[in-house]
Amino acid sequence: MSSWDDDDPAAPSAAEAATTDVELLKRVWRNEKAAPEVLGFDSPLVSRVREQIQLLEETLDDFADSGVDDLVVSLYQMDLDRTLFLLRSYLRLRLQKIEKYTMHISRSDDLLSRLSPQERRFAKSGEEVVDLVADDLYVLRYKSIKGLVEGGRIDLI
Repeated sequence: MSSWDDDDPAAPSAAEAATTDVELLKRVWRNEKAAPEVLGFDSPLVSRVREQIQLLEETLDDFADSGVDDLVVSLYQMDLDRTLFLLRSYLRLRLQKIEKYTMHISRSDDLLSRLSPQERRFAKSGEEVVDLVADDLYVLRYKSIKGLVEGGRIDLI
């Protein structure tokens, strides 16, 4: 019997076994994707991952200035792209659930407490009027801009 078995109280949890923030992010992303309801937002993890993304971007900029080998630059870029994908996908999944189940979430203090402050604002701002400015980025409910997208007046990214 290995020390990793569920019967061993000294065995590390899945979160403890994941050694990097990217692995932890992958774990919360998978859980969020599989769960039928919105799960708790891990603000410290998201903050750390954002810091790591910023450091990777700065490192890549330094590499470009110092003429580091293209293979090394490529590996760092792949790591950055993978991390960005995971973070964006995790946040997008959460926003999709919030948008789809806004009424249900807004009626439950437990579910509302699982949202980040930005997600709470998003959940409460479905009926808010926004003046759209060309070349700006917005996070909005799709149904509120569906006609503009279909009419070719705005683009989604």
